[in-house]
Amino acid sequence: MTSQITIDWSTPLQTEDDRENFPADQLVRAKYAEFLTHFLASKGEDSSSEKHSYVLNLNAEWGAGKSYFLRRWAADLKEEYPVVYVDAWKQDYSDDPLMTVISSMITQLREQAGKNEEDPLFKTPRKLIGLLKAAAPSIARGVATRYLGIDPVKIIQQADDDDIGETVKDRNGQDIDMGLAASKIVEHLIKDHDAKSDAIASLKLSVGQWVRAVVGLQKKQHPAFIFIDELDRCRPSYAVEMLETIKHIFDIPGVVFVVATDTEQLQHTIKAIYGQGFDARTYLGRFFNSRYTLKAPSFEKLLSVHCDVEKLSESYFNDRNIKNWPALDVQTEDSGLMPLKNLTTIYNAFSLSARQVIQTTERLISVVENLKKHSHVNLLYLAFLFCLREKDQFLYDTMLTKGITQNFSGQQSLHQLLIERLVNIAINKLNIRLDPSTLINEPRDNSLNPIWSTHIAPDGQYALSIFTFIEVTDALIKTGSQWSNLRSEAIRYLSNKNNDVHVKSWFTLLAEKENTLSTYGIGAYKDLVELASALDMPEPESTQS
Repeated sequence: MTSQITIDWSTPLQTEDDRENFPADQLVRAKYAEFLTHFLASKGEDSSSEKHSYVLNLNAEWGAGKSYFLRRWAADLKEEYPVVYVDAWKQDYSDDPLMTVISSMITQLREQAGKNEEDPLFKTPRKLIGLLKAAAPSIARGVATRYLGIDPVKIIQQADDDDIGETVKDRNGQDIDMGLAASKIVEHLIKDHDAKSDAIASLKLSVGQWVRAVVGLQKKQHPAFIFIDELDRCRPSYAVEMLETIKHIFDIPGVVFVVATDTEQLQHTIKAIYGQGFDARTYLGRFFNSRYTLKAPSFEKLLSVHCDVEKLSESYFNDRNIKNWPALDVQTEDSGLMPLKNLTTIYNAFSLSARQVIQTTERLISVVENLKKHSHVNLLYLAFLFCLREKDQFLYDTMLTKGITQNFSGQQSLHQLLIERLVNIAINKLNIRLDPSTLINEPRDNSLNPIWSTHIAPDGQYALSIFTFIEVTDALIKTGSQWSNLRSEAIRYLSNKNNDVHVKSWFTLLAEKENTLSTYGIGAYKDLVELASALDMPEPESTQS
């Protein structure tokens, strides 16, 4: 029975051979690796020490830390188990996924056994050569032509209705007896099938010997862990062939496979081969004993791994002499500073994917890098426009040209469309720092000073729906007037209901004050969105990606 191990990723790790250097895990994933280790160890060897095979699909969307998880997990397990790590994407230049896995197993298990390249135990089995040749259709066709004197593809083509009665000739120009040709092909295929079966049996025997060598020489445990990473990024044909190889050839007792994929993306890959109507989910279920889905990290943690979030901090803005209001962060008495919490609240309201969150944040950072000194900008509003353009181009275009309460086609307002199509913007709330005390000495409000001094709301953090934030901000940015209707309504409401802390009214007055300090109108925001949206980020080669 395998022993229990503890996995801790709270500190950085540099492997003994200095090949890899892992930062501390920021996504808190060690507990999943520990759970899966014990689960797979129990599947690879039961209480009676009988060995079994097992294939697990580790599912996680792009950006969720899949590769970091798999590579660091593999590095930790080498202390206790035979381990092989294969980056399928980096090796899909090969036409043979079988050779990809076999070569990785031979090299890595030999190193873990402490053997050199000349050790006869870790040589490629002779029978495997026949299997590799048979696995390549072009080579198989060449073999058939050489030994049978005929091209099997040509015979198949001649079987079409239009070709009935035509003569098929061999390579010497002689007429071929079709009955004899078919008999030879069948005979060859039977022999080829038998050769494949023998080669597969020999291969399984060799893999078992390699694993036992590592276990015996290095005092490690069963099972052997074979990690296949980045399969969803491979070309479709290679990905499918890799799955077939794992399922039909590597059902070896004492060996467990972990195949890491973005399973939804892999299903698209499968459909690229078999058609959009193909049931890719059921098809993939044939290859895996079970599927384990890594929970997506919070957007705050995701951004701390993939983006230079320091460039969205208040300290960075201050260093650049940039004024941003309202803040992207949230400061609370209980939890302290929550970096980018308001920004990620907008992302959540739009239900962005991890990739979209990273893309949008990189675009926002690119805007900040291009702002001039003494700029006064509303980055939350800009983030809203980025998200709207990403999710609904029609609503984005309408937002730039129509007032939020203005009716257009069919007497439907932009307000109604936003609520209808983006339900979460009315539900999710931002936490905005409001300081009504700063309005007391505003010259234009002298006539209302008695109201401010008697009934002013206390400075502090207030919850405000995203829709209210957009409704007020959009109106002020488009009108550019400090004496807006919104401001008049806010003053009138506070004068009549002065015992009520009406967050929308206080936010309106403070937003109007900030807007007078900014030179960014709706045209400027549109330019920023259009310029930055042309920036498309490739998938980062981050150690935590």
